[in-house]
Amino acid sequence: MRTLRLLCIGLAAALLSACTTNTKPLFDIEEDGRVAQFRRYTKRPMQDFIFRWTKPAFRVVKKDIEGVLSEDRQAMIERRGMPQYVRDNVEAASRNETFDEWVWWDQNVIAQFVADDLVYEGPLMDSDRYLVTMGFPSKAYTQQYEYGPVREIWIYEHLFEVGGEAYSFSDGTLVYKGSY
Repeated sequence: MRTLRLLCIGLAAALLSACTTNTKPLFDIEEDGRVAQFRRYTKRPMQDFIFRWTKPAFRVVKKDIEGVLSEDRQAMIERRGMPQYVRDNVEAASRNETFDEWVWWDQNVIAQFVADDLVYEGPLMDSDRYLVTMGFPSKAYTQQYEYGPVREIWIYEHLFEVGGEAYSFSDGTLVYKGSY
């Protein structure tokens, strides 16, 4: 009986924590009390070998986005037009959130949405451009200290030959590019 009660409590706690994910997006608050947008980074910017070839990092938008859109998403479409690339359900590295990204390549803009609320709108970074054009890397290493820059190393290995390319980013800006 006691085991069953503990099992029910554990199950209820797990369901409660699963239901609370993405209930309200998190923002940073500046010193003057204003809400500040901040960019979310991907927890795992790579896919395993099979999914790297079958699931693109970003999907090309070929027709209008269907369904009921939130006010923020509708406002972005009215202001910028239909995005060229989209990515859904991306796991954030620093917070317990998942986010969606829309890219306007010709306008050099990326927008991030958490629970249908716009949480970031800003310029495309080098890492965004590589992810859109080259897809997921074969290997990726990410490092971030509490308030320091996000440092990433992406490795694209050649499929049928030895070697590959390595790219290093600091807060999304390319700082090193080399072949091995």
